[in-house]
Amino acid sequence: MRILLLLSLITLALASPILQSPETKTHRTMDFNRYWTYDEITSYMRQMEASYPSISRVEQMGRTEEGRDILGIRIGDPERLADGSLPVVLITAAANARDWITAMSAVNLMHMLLDQYVLYRDIVENLEWFIVPVTNPDGYVFSMTPGNRDWVKNRRQNNGTDCRGVNIERNFDFNWDWDINSSSDPCAENFKGTTADSEEETRTIQFAVDIFHRIQHAYVSLQAGTHDRINGLITYPYAYSNEGIPNNWEEQQNVAWDMSDDIRFRSGARYLTGTFSNIVVPTGGTSMDYAAGVDDVPLSYTILTPPFGQFGWDAEPWRINAVVDQVFMAIETLARYAIDMPLENP
Repeated sequence: MRILLLLSLITLALASPILQSPETKTHRTMDFNRYWTYDEITSYMRQMEASYPSISRVEQMGRTEEGRDILGIRIGDPERLADGSLPVVLITAAANARDWITAMSAVNLMHMLLDQYVLYRDIVENLEWFIVPVTNPDGYVFSMTPGNRDWVKNRRQNNGTDCRGVNIERNFDFNWDWDINSSSDPCAENFKGTTADSEEETRTIQFAVDIFHRIQHAYVSLQAGTHDRINGLITYPYAYSNEGIPNNWEEQQNVAWDMSDDIRFRSGARYLTGTFSNIVVPTGGTSMDYAAGVDDVPLSYTILTPPFGQFGWDAEPWRINAVVDQVFMAIETLARYAIDMPLENP
């Protein structure tokens, strides 16, 4: 009888998608020596879903004005995903179309959590990951056409003008009407739109934050740095004002310090930390502030990659590997904090 029971337990263990998942490879050959197109990134997401069906699922979150899908990939223990017992970490990238380095950072995060599953099993099994590698598909595609490398906005056709696009990271419904570092001019690259959350890309991310708000422990917006800063930045709320800070600002600060220290110890790169409004510039309508201010996500950050290239956001392809590694180091540190927090937010 004991032998039969033991055999039964072994059979159940082998059948479990987590105890023995199909993730037997330690790495996949990745091309991080050039920037990937939107189609290549979405194809990779589908490939990951097919390769690791037990712990990943691609979801269509929205559709842009030009008909492209806004895709996210959910990663985690399927049984605990179903019963809502996992804290959520939501990562968004390439809301600013020209921030190609952030899309590659999100691709690398998928690679590390899935292809490198055996090394990061604890943060895969104990968290639900929701990764959106290209938040702004139309703008991302347009920025890869000749002469448009500096494009930031989406591709909305604004009424009454030939100027197109809304800046997604100025369009979120939290202090949207804050006029510092945002504009009502549809021709400006920081045009905030005619109303808050007017854009499908914005509403898609807001919806994702809203539906997980009770158990979402961390939100990260990945953005590229500019040459008015000399280091990468790990910023926390609020962006809209130097005067406003979340109730748990000390916790946010301590986690940011640990992320920065981990990057410095493991790579030598220096990332400065502070509130977005203090070390960048006061800015209204950001996704980070929406997560913290509307849905009380306790760990909400904007990570800006180090400035490289001519303008800071156009890092040379040979720098991709180092930068995406640094971003992963920060997110891995953040993930371990998220695991240890109480499941439901106050």
